[in-house]
Amino acid sequence: MKAPRATLIRAGLLGLLGLLVLGLGSLGFALLRPPTAERVLILRSSLDSEGKDLGPGLETLLADHMEILSGATVTHAKDLPSTPELQQLPPGMRLLRFQGGRDKDLLALTLEWNTVARLLAAQPWVSDVAPAREPAKTMDHVVQHWPLITQVRRLNELLPRTPGNFWLLLEGLAIQDDLAASSHLPRSWHLVEEEPSCATAWAALGDHLYRSLWVNPEEAGVGLNSRTHHAFRKAVDLVPGYPRATFLWSLMLTDTGNQSPALRLLKEAIRMRPGSADLYLGVAYASRTSGLLEGARRALVRRNDLLGHLASPSAWFAETTYLYLGDQAAFGQELLRVRSLRKDASTHFYQGYFALLQGQREVALGFMTAGSDPAMDPTPFRDLCRVYRAYLEGRVSEGLQILHEVDEVRGKLRIPDGEWTFKEAEAYALLGDADHGIDCATRAFVQGFSCADWYEASPFLARVRTHPRWPTLRRNVRERQAELAGSFPPASFDP
Repeated sequence: MKAPRATLIRAGLLGLLGLLVLGLGSLGFALLRPPTAERVLILRSSLDSEGKDLGPGLETLLADHMEILSGATVTHAKDLPSTPELQQLPPGMRLLRFQGGRDKDLLALTLEWNTVARLLAAQPWVSDVAPAREPAKTMDHVVQHWPLITQVRRLNELLPRTPGNFWLLLEGLAIQDDLAASSHLPRSWHLVEEEPSCATAWAALGDHLYRSLWVNPEEAGVGLNSRTHHAFRKAVDLVPGYPRATFLWSLMLTDTGNQSPALRLLKEAIRMRPGSADLYLGVAYASRTSGLLEGARRALVRRNDLLGHLASPSAWFAETTYLYLGDQAAFGQELLRVRSLRKDASTHFYQGYFALLQGQREVALGFMTAGSDPAMDPTPFRDLCRVYRAYLEGRVSEGLQILHEVDEVRGKLRIPDGEWTFKEAEAYALLGDADHGIDCATRAFVQGFSCADWYEASPFLARVRTHPRWPTLRRNVRERQAELAGSFPPASFDP
């Protein structure tokens, strides 16, 4: 028996309504899911037509624009990856080459884009040329024409108002040396006075003040009342969730024993910019020095997931999370990756430190000898290599004298960095001076280093753990770690 026509119509309408509801539901779920961040690889620029390298500062500025305006995951490479390397990257990953040119105070900028899939298929690069204009107009052209979805528009806060100050900003953004940053401070201050509403100018000032902390701390100040803290806060107030500024700010806070505010800042920034890989590096640093090792491990996993085969070790510090977790194999692999990129005193120190942990004294001596070479840059790690070399060669009294001198200099500089002070405690303990060792271990705790697992497990600190003051120190470290663990459980920073 056939159904009445009206019944069929009603059934059809109900069916359509059901499909519509399902469709809207699927759309709703799609909208609720966080968008997948675009991945961009920026290749180093070559010299412009006048032989002036506009690359480092402009590269940083372009990366800031992509992270802030498009939420992109940005990484960098010196050269175009080889074909086997490209085959390991996501097919849709975008690669960017750029060429900047300066005509008086005007900026010309050529961008070339491609994707991994197109490159593997031998497809040509897509080029866009922004002719020489005022820098703000050139950058606006770039944002309008790049092959990324622009989620927010904050160009006014990212660029200086006047063309001349744009070039002063690029000059500051290109600095990656502590002494050069300290020398540049008068110009950095001048820039923020001229451009108080420019977040990148405040971020550059914060970077230079943070770098000055190690060579000229009276200019930077220490902690939450410092000029460094103020500069980064201004940058993030102007551009909430500003990834680079937040990352550097978190390093400064961690180095000065303020891990809790560092982790709060990072948590808020990750909520807004979940595709920024450096934010997870900041989480790992603040977490590991607080003893929140599972949170640190998860942050490193998330960073590696974002960067894939392009993930590289931090240029700021050795990744000791794996060491504190007791995963010596992973720590050793991390050191090998670092050594393939750079061979400075800190790299030699950690290679020697790792060898000594494994009982390989001759191997450790070789690394400490290399790291203490006078040709190395005069850093605290070079001095610490000298201390360990003296210990391994049986010159205990000389090693203690060097360590006392290092400790005295660092005390005058007022640089907290509890993780470093803990290394001094280990060195004192190795050299047999448990009294100075417990002093340094206590100072490391006061300066914010509260990784209880490593206080209790480091074989180098064995003599300190027999000192009468050890039980009190151990209890204090455990209590602070537990307090922070309650505020920042491991899943706090998951996107």
